[in-house]
Amino acid sequence: MVIVQILKRKDASSVVVAIVLGFILITLVSSVTGELAAKISGTTDLGGYAASPDWKLTYLQPVVVAALQVIALEVLGWVYVFAKGLSKSK
Repeated sequence: MVIVQILKRKDASSVVVAIVLGFILITLVSSVTGELAAKISGTTDLGGYAASPDWKLTYLQPVVVAALQVIALEVLGWVYVFAKGLSKSK
């Protein structure tokens, strides 16, 4: 892939590609964890402003989202390590 070749270089283009990939991944992780956090915290809103916000929407849901994003990042790291281990030739 061209993206992998660019990321292996040590110049500014690899930094730009890494930042764009980070933005793409945070959008993906936020959308997945936002819906799951709404279900876990018992709210129907996905983090927007409500007419009368309660404690679940104000305090519980952001904490659940943060915890789920850390878990998703950990899983993504393990998938990366596993995939990198498979691609090594002996």
